[in-house]
Amino acid sequence: MTDLIKAADALAEEMRLIEEEAKRTIEWDEEDPIRMLDWFDTKWINALSAYRQARKSAGDGVKVKPLVWECEGGWRWKGTPPDGFFTSVAKWVWQAPKGGFKHAGTKEPFATLEEAKAAAQADYEARIKAALED
Repeated sequence: MTDLIKAADALAEEMRLIEEEAKRTIEWDEEDPIRMLDWFDTKWINALSAYRQARKSAGDGVKVKPLVWECEGGWRWKGTPPDGFFTSVAKWVWQAPKGGFKHAGTKEPFATLEEAKAAAQADYEARIKAALED
């Protein structure tokens, strides 16, 4: 997200400089106004494109806090969001009857508890990110 903020700041600064140059040029009547507008549009589009590229690169830069895991009953693990976030979005991982570990939404078991927890974390993060606006 830091790169996105830097890109936004750079865009704002670039636009400020472009505006100053445009005003100076128009005041001194140095160039044809139509040519000046084309130059301004090109600079604006280039700066905006750089910002959009940074935003696209940072699109997955949203970080979701990891689930906090605790074992319940010795056979299932509950991953709850930290900081008192809604426990209704907790993820469950349990030992599959035929071996391995599963979490809600998976058909095939994972070989290890850590793999199942990682998959549950990834599912949780994907659901949180899907709820965010672009």
